[in-house]
Amino acid sequence: MVWNFPKYLFPSLLCFIIVAQSLWLIFFYNAKDELTALIILFLQLWIYIILFRSRTRIRLLTKNLYRISHMLSVHTIQRKRTLKIYIWVYCLLVTCGTACFEVALFNSGMIAHDQYKLRNSEFIPGYLKERLMAILNSGYAFMILIGNGFFAVLPGYYCFVCCCMKTFFLHFVWKSRILIARQDYRRILKIYKEMHETMIMMDNFMSLPILVSVVNILITLFWFGYSFAFTPSVNNASDIFAYMGFIQYFVLLLIILPPAAAANQAAAAARETVLSLPGWFPMQYSVIKMYVRQRFMPKTALTLWKIYRINKSLLISAIGTLISYGFLVGTLGSVQNSNNEKQ
Repeated sequence: MVWNFPKYLFPSLLCFIIVAQSLWLIFFYNAKDELTALIILFLQLWIYIILFRSRTRIRLLTKNLYRISHMLSVHTIQRKRTLKIYIWVYCLLVTCGTACFEVALFNSGMIAHDQYKLRNSEFIPGYLKERLMAILNSGYAFMILIGNGFFAVLPGYYCFVCCCMKTFFLHFVWKSRILIARQDYRRILKIYKEMHETMIMMDNFMSLPILVSVVNILITLFWFGYSFAFTPSVNNASDIFAYMGFIQYFVLLLIILPPAAAANQAAAAARETVLSLPGWFPMQYSVIKMYVRQRFMPKTALTLWKIYRINKSLLISAIGTLISYGFLVGTLGSVQNSNNEKQ
């Protein structure tokens, strides 16, 4: 059906790029860049499959955020307008960044180099070379569109949800003081129960795609850094292409990790507030303590697939890992070049 065309357009483009990249890797099996690009594409396909299967939970998460905002009375018209402005600015930046990335790629000389390898290949028949070059150009264009355009949506949405949860938890801590003065512990527990369950639901289905996204971003950052440091530049546009790719994916990393760490920190402050409730209500001490221990004793936090709790040090650890592997690869490359010269 015509109205289902956008639904099938994205997976069709992604499968087309993966097939084209696989064929390119078969013809040039010694190319490390093509293998890295294929790994990144498979990671992006994995992210798409996970999100497509979790689309109902994403809608439910958005409804829960809307309901919590009403419970905390932070859902005002001014905030809605500000949120819309942030969304439009983010979409505009992603669109402009993708367009600039496309221009930088097609002027960098990298495609011309691949076309030269294709024309001089002995494994490809002559009548297929022109068609394969057209597929190659289309594959590069769609790869940038998907990698830098569509897959920037997940970090943006995750950042939005993390910022909302951080705001809700901090507002809850402030509002709890007012409700404690009014002796209204039931409303405190009701609001926190909603936020607690939303946080758990969010981490249950988003921790895996976020882990894959972070791995994808780190691999891409390492790829751009390696290409800039060890691959001879064809012209100035190739250096600009590497700079833009590194900056863009580093920004995506900043969009994911620091907001999640801030949300976890705010969640910890809200949990401490709830754990202190029995002391504020001596008459209902046993009831509140039993209720809190039964429901809220396990700590809620955003994680990377339940493996690693996202905190502020994770960003530094990720950058340190990239630098360590960069030095390791650079050292191994220098040793290999020196051995080749001796031989």
